Formats: sequence, structure tokens, C-alpha cells
Amino acid sequence: MRWLLLVIGLEFPALLSLVDCTNRPESQFIGGAQDKRAWIRWLVVAIVTVPLLVGYGIVLGYYFTVVKRNSPAT
Repeated sequence: MRWLLLVIGLEFPALLSLVDCTNRPESQFIGGAQDKRAWIRWLVVAIVTVPLLVGYGIVLGYYFTVVKRNSPAT
């Protein structure tokens, strides 16, 4: 039971990143619709590889490339 909670806790940030990516308009991506589709594919890979701690690099890349670039503070 503890392992299940650990895996769910690890998957949560990657799942939220995927939901965020699908709900963002295409205008917030540098390459438009094509870039959005590519990020969705990468975030699906991140969900699969998060238990190996590799997927967090993809999630961080999404954060710095898309989320932080489009925040009102920048």
C-alpha cells in the first residue's frame, strides 16, 4: 500500500503538467499547434518514466519552456 501511495505521489506533477498542456491555447507555444502536440507526447513519456525519476526532467523542461515564459511576471 505504501508503494502505491508513493507512485501516485510521484505521478501527480506529471499528470498536472499534461492537463495544463492540453488546456493551454496554441498561441502560448513557440511553434503553435505542432509544438503543443510535441509537448503532449513528451509529457506522456514523462508520466511513464516518472517512477524512474527521469520524467521530472521533461516536466521541468516544460515548466521553463512554456509555463514560465508565459507567466505575467516575465
